[in-house]
Formats: sequence, C-alpha cells, structure tokens
Amino acid sequence: MDQFVFALAALLAANQEGPIPEPRTEVWAGHQVSNGKRKIPLYGEKETHTENFFIAEVHRTPSRIEIRQKTCRIDISPIKGVTPTMKPETIARLPKAHIVLEKKADGSLVADPWSTGWESEDIDSDGFPGATVQISGTSCSGDIYVSSQSVTSLLSGRATDDGVTGEVSLRLNQKILGAKGLCLKLMAGDSDERQTGWFAYRRVETGTTCQSLAGKPWPIKAGPTEAARTQSR
Repeated sequence: MDQFVFALAALLAANQEGPIPEPRTEVWAGHQVSNGKRKIPLYGEKETHTENFFIAEVHRTPSRIEIRQKTCRIDISPIKGVTPTMKPETIARLPKAHIVLEKKADGSLVADPWSTGWESEDIDSDGFPGATVQISGTSCSGDIYVSSQSVTSLLSGRATDDGVTGEVSLRLNQKILGAKGLCLKLMAGDSDERQTGWFAYRRVETGTTCQSLAGKPWPIKAGPTEAARTQSR
C-alpha cells in the first residue's frame, strides 16, 4: 500500500511540473573574433587577428542552447604583409562545430570546451592532404596543406531573447602536411597558438544561408562592445 501511495505522489508531482518543453529550432548568424601570437620564421613572434563568420542551426529550450554551425567565411589579417586565405569551396567543406551551452536562471552561460578540426584527410577534395591554404603578398607565395585542431573554452557568456554573446579562449594547433614550392617547404612551420576573443550570435530568418548573406553586412558583430551591451540587459 505504501508503495502505491509513493507512486501516486510521484505521478501527481510530475503532472504539476508540466510537460518538458520541446526545443525551439532557429537559425542564427554567428561571428567570432580571436587574437593571439604566432612564431613566424625570420620574424619571430607576431600578433594574429582572425574573424570567423558562421551560420548555425540552433535547438533551444529555456535552459539549454545547442548550436551546430558551419563556417561561411574566414578573414585573417596579414602578418608582415603575408596573407593566408582559403578558397570558398574549401571553407564550405570544413567540419561543423557542435556547441552546447547551459543557461542559468540569471541568463549567464556555462559550457564544456568544444573542439573542431581535421587531420590529414583531403577535406577539400583537391588531391592534397588536409586543407589547402593560399599564401600571398610575398616572394614566397604559393599553397600549403594543413591540418588543424582547435579547442575552445567559454570564459563568460550571456543569453538574450534572440541570441548569445561571450568571451572565449582557444588552443589552436596546426601542422604543415606539405607545400607547393621550395620556398614554402623551407619556410612554413607548425604552430601551437593560444588565442582569446569574443563571439556573438543573433537569430536570423529561417532559410538564411552562407550564400544568401554573401556580400551583405553580417547581421551580428562580436567584440567587447557587443558583450558589454548584452551584459547590461
């Protein structure tokens, strides 16, 4: 009899709590800015600045935000006049990142570190290992083939009604798998870089893609100003 009473009480309590809300599916545009330092052959340690632009499918409940994002664009600032770039078709094939953010009652966010990257597999299907990066702006121009692994840790973050912002730290490890041209074969080297930066995401219309945003102002801009504005809400 006691077991029946306990079971009934548990059932009534569960009914009072109400059904668990289904995740809301949205499309978000994302932007991440990161700064670090990298050792450059002949030049020593130089500052780096990278901006990544994303489109993400987001599944959201009142306490959890799950982001699966693809990279639309990567902008890397020149280092001593040398500019690395990736072709759009290479960027389109980069692995997606999966991020899970837990939302606290006050709107702040916590998360386990998330990783993304690739090894020596020919991810852009151009016949060379890894991903192909074009190096320009120097007499030592050409293509290098790289693997890349990154681990991102959330330092602070906050959710809003239509997105999230936050500050992150990154560990970026890149290896040179090969190069086109003797100069780059001699000069290009592996890197193990630590970076810090900011991210921001904002809900956009369903059906928004990298292609539909190409050539247009990006819907959201990451940085300390945007993070401070969100924190003050």
